[in-house]
Amino acid sequence: RCPEEPTGSGRRQAKYRVELPGYPILGDGKSDNQNHAIIFSRGSIIQCIDANQGGYFEQMLLLPCALGEFRQEGPGLNPRIVGFAEHITSDIGSLGDFAAGAETAFGTVLQRCYSFLGGRMHYGHPDMMNKEFMIQQGGVSKATKTVNLSEDIFAGMDFTLRGNGRNIVHREYLHVAKGRDLGFNTILTFFSKLSAGTGEQLLTRQVLRLGHELDLPEFLTFYYAHAGFYLTQFFLSKSIPLLVFIWLVVVLDDPEQNFPAMNPDSKGTSGATVIATMLITQFSKLLLLFIVATLAPLFMQVWLESSLVSALLRVIKQIFTLAPLHFVFQAKVIGNYITNEVTLGGAKYLPTGRGLPTTRRAFLRRLDKGGGLYNDYAVLALYDGAQLLLAVLLVILGGGLAVEFSLFWWLLALGLTICSWLLAPFIFNPYQFAHTHFRADLGDWREFFFDGKGRYWVEWYTKTRLLPGAGLRSSGVEIIKRGLFLGAWYTILNQKVHMLTVIFSGSSRLIFSIGLVAMPPIGMSLVACCILPALPSLWGRPGEPLALGWGALTVVLLDALETILYLWKLICVKWWKSFAVGLLLKFCLLSLCVEICECAF
Repeated sequence: RCPEEPTGSGRRQAKYRVELPGYPILGDGKSDNQNHAIIFSRGSIIQCIDANQGGYFEQMLLLPCALGEFRQEGPGLNPRIVGFAEHITSDIGSLGDFAAGAETAFGTVLQRCYSFLGGRMHYGHPDMMNKEFMIQQGGVSKATKTVNLSEDIFAGMDFTLRGNGRNIVHREYLHVAKGRDLGFNTILTFFSKLSAGTGEQLLTRQVLRLGHELDLPEFLTFYYAHAGFYLTQFFLSKSIPLLVFIWLVVVLDDPEQNFPAMNPDSKGTSGATVIATMLITQFSKLLLLFIVATLAPLFMQVWLESSLVSALLRVIKQIFTLAPLHFVFQAKVIGNYITNEVTLGGAKYLPTGRGLPTTRRAFLRRLDKGGGLYNDYAVLALYDGAQLLLAVLLVILGGGLAVEFSLFWWLLALGLTICSWLLAPFIFNPYQFAHTHFRADLGDWREFFFDGKGRYWVEWYTKTRLLPGAGLRSSGVEIIKRGLFLGAWYTILNQKVHMLTVIFSGSSRLIFSIGLVAMPPIGMSLVACCILPALPSLWGRPGEPLALGWGALTVVLLDALETILYLWKLICVKWWKSFAVGLLLKFCLLSLCVEICECAF
């Protein structure tokens, strides 16, 4: 027992002191605590179990067997990490069941495969580790903020890189209980953190060295188990919009229905038929095979643990409780976070909170009150979902569905994506459509946009979109993508306006007409932005700011009016496909101007 200090303060004298190399806080808390706790641990085997995990008494009787995994012939213990299965206890409610199913597939089914194929690392699961070898590599976690956001996986990476007989195995005879997130926001926040952490992993020397050292089978397993999964989510979330863009370009580039002379070969196949042929080739009954393959890991595991009936009932229940909507939205969030991290950086720890699943989140709320669903997902998914819906409507109006064969499977995938991106946060929000809460949401909406002359709106916009001092917020790939998008619409519209002007007005007005088409619709709104701040003075209320909500509505209406005026000639001759292309081009130009102004500040 340590004696008391002679000062009479009642404090004990320190027997041992821990010498710190400098500022003690390196990471986000968990990694620092784990590495610091090693010196206080006893024995030669350590287990860094998560706070949301627990053991069963019956399972703990198997601990001697688990510790026996480290025995080897000769002195010392086997240099290895031993992982175990997990029993997810939080399968409560639809979202809890989705998260539990995904965790069962990853934490149990896939881990045994990764271990066999040589691609398993350490994931904060109930892994037991040889303490002596962990100390040699600096601890069980990497603790640098931002870079090591996913701190625990680096224990497995460094362990594998050191080689010399080290191995990571997975055992099924012992498992621990684990609770996962139950609410929509907490589940997506958790995956946002994982995605950003994976984006940082791609930039680390551990991943680079593993890519150089691993054989092809192990490397492919490592890729699939880590970055490959998250990048695939990104590719899936981008594939539908890209196909819709191609569909839209081909359909709107067709000749106008009331002017077939634009088509040099009037007997040729229409663009709508060509693109429909491609879509029915890619989207057919094979989509069912993709769905079955996605459900297979969970289905097989439940079948092995319980029965075939239990597995069928669980899968059917997940489908009818709209699991596809949830996972499509989750793929969108994952893809957004990992690509933003790779291109722009700025990863940070996101506390999930793990609140009650019955807690309702407001639709739109000022930030000092916690925000709402619109604040959370407008930039991530809602804007993209609205743009995708408008693009599909333009395709339908342009005759994209006027083909001889059915596009059922393609429209099914497209409808699922649009519904997920636009409605998933609200469908999985408890009491979202209750009358009393709807009135509260309406009051929050009014307060957000109009109270304080829109200052709460300005605060949210500044923190999420404007980002003062951040400079250019688009990567090189994003700039190329936007240039391609803009160039496609300009090329189509320029061709049609050129023909229209030459036929009806002569070549003298050609440059003037193309100039009007190519101009962004910002003239009227710029004049309005100069005049509107002076209106309070004219009304006898000098110094009083104008309500931004009404000002923004005025600017939007003026931009729409200016767009109609620029494209009026196309409306008069009823060239509706050309008019649709003009709308898309004006929208692109307006978005480009707004983003340039945002980056300037």
